[in-house]
Amino acid sequence: MQICVADGLIYDGLDYADRIEQRLIRAGLSCGRLNLVTEAADLTTRRPQPTLAYVFTGGQTSVHSDAVWMRATIKLMRELIADANKHDGTGPAVIGVCLGSQLIAEALRPGSIIDTSGIEVGLTQVSRVGDLHRGGGGDHGVGVVPSFHYQAISPQIEEVDGVRIEYHNEHTSVQALSYGERVFGCQFHPELTPDDVRRLIDFNEDVISCWRGDAAAAHRSVEQYQDELHDDLFERLVIDRITR
Repeated sequence: MQICVADGLIYDGLDYADRIEQRLIRAGLSCGRLNLVTEAADLTTRRPQPTLAYVFTGGQTSVHSDAVWMRATIKLMRELIADANKHDGTGPAVIGVCLGSQLIAEALRPGSIIDTSGIEVGLTQVSRVGDLHRGGGGDHGVGVVPSFHYQAISPQIEEVDGVRIEYHNEHTSVQALSYGERVFGCQFHPELTPDDVRRLIDFNEDVISCWRGDAAAAHRSVEQYQDELHDDLFERLVIDRITR
């Protein structure tokens, strides 16, 4: 496994890759790290070592940034997505979490990342819509996920052949998407625990306020929904897709 690490912290002393790595190791998967800020430009000319999957973490830089590493990362993402669905869908999987999901969308359809009405932070409910795309019905799998984002993926991403919107809610029309069988991105953070979310809220109070959010309301959402957050969310959404 290769964890592709963007910039940003969950809270002081813990970056987004740390929790993802812990989850992967717990599932018996060995992990390496690629630092996108310092290595992405080289990786577009020197291909990464073969691996089972690439997992792109959350971060604080927008895909709209002109930073050299961001432009190189989007190029790298485009190449990895192309590889993922080669060979009858047996290429390395590509998984994106939060910023990682936005990188997937931007690589597939430039201009897909949009501002939202305000930050979505805390624990929130999402609904599975994949069954609708396959003609199913009934319960669409409402669940609770940890969230922290102020930009989102345009629903027009579904105009790309092969893209399916998997989860959504009233705030965010694309909470998760897939492309073919080996590419999956989720706008939320399945790697986080309720305690992580509490500490994330406290650590990012200024960001939350800047993006028209309410830290107190975010804390209340954790208290309201923490018992509904499944411990195996990361395993079901990410690890199952990597290993199947």
